[in-house]
Amino acid sequence: MDANSSRRSRSISGTASLRHVGRWRFPKEELVGTTGTIARLGRDGSIRVLLGRGRRVQLADGTEWRIKALESGPFITPVIMSPSGKIAGSGPLHAKRSYGINLKDQSYTLIPLGRVGMRIPRHWALRHHDIDAATIDIVTRTVNADEPIPTAAVLMVFALLTHGIPGENDLLPRRDRS
Repeated sequence: MDANSSRRSRSISGTASLRHVGRWRFPKEELVGTTGTIARLGRDGSIRVLLGRGRRVQLADGTEWRIKALESGPFITPVIMSPSGKIAGSGPLHAKRSYGINLKDQSYTLIPLGRVGMRIPRHWALRHHDIDAATIDIVTRTVNADEPIPTAAVLMVFALLTHGIPGENDLLPRRDRS
């Protein structure tokens, strides 16, 4: 596989969805786009991602990644790791259920669309600067990308929407009690 096709396989354009394909063995889920399977994912779970070895990811070109977590100040934040190092990192922003996603050359903001209450919002926006690069429907587990989005950013979106960042509510301002 040449470098250009490898680069293309690591970005998502159009619509992609996360779907269940297996029960106990790898892969348990697949990220599927208009051109076919983008990535295969292993079993997911907060203990596995936040405290354990991480969630196994195998890209269509055979590259292996892990969705794990690292300690970042007072928080445990999801990251995507390859054998050669960190691919993507995340962190909480100073708003309820808003996250930053950082890759080597790009950064995104994941924000809920509509009201944020006790329930997790159904629709989300992935913004690059001030432009909506993609919208996410968490119920159908679908990403609609208006421009090419790195696969690592999309995988990080699903990790953040599934696991969040433990302790992120401590960022919210609290009213002084008199």
